Amino acid sequence: MTALFTFLKFATFGVTAEIVFTSICENIELYKKKEKLNWSLTGHSYIWMIPIYGSISFFGPLVIVPLQEYPLIVRLLIFSIIIFIVEYITGWIIRKITGKVPWHYEGRFAIHNLIRLDYLPVWMLFSGIVEYLWFNY
Repeated sequence: MTALFTFLKFATFGVTAEIVFTSICENIELYKKKEKLNWSLTGHSYIWMIPIYGSISFFGPLVIVPLQEYPLIVRLLIFSIIIFIVEYITGWIIRKITGKVPWHYEGRFAIHNLIRLDYLPVWMLFSGIVEYLWFNY
């Protein structure tokens, strides 16, 4: 039961964080275009993200716990690199299975439309919260 709870905890947190993030990003883009903001704060995620974020429950003992001796900034950077790798691989697999990837990144920091390197600070913040949740809830 603990493994299922841990899986659901991280799946729920990840999807919720993604909905909040996409809502904020949409309003930032609207603001830049001087368009009316979306005060409904509608964000989105994908069903695919449930097992992807839930997989944190499997990686935790392998990554989060052993890296505790390192400084926080080093841990967050390592966690973020792992997130980039997982995001790239899962995006590639989903694209192979379905013909497209649910997220489609563009711009100069996008790699194969699967990851965006400029999201590093966001993934570091996300990683810090994941680490907190791992040890405290």
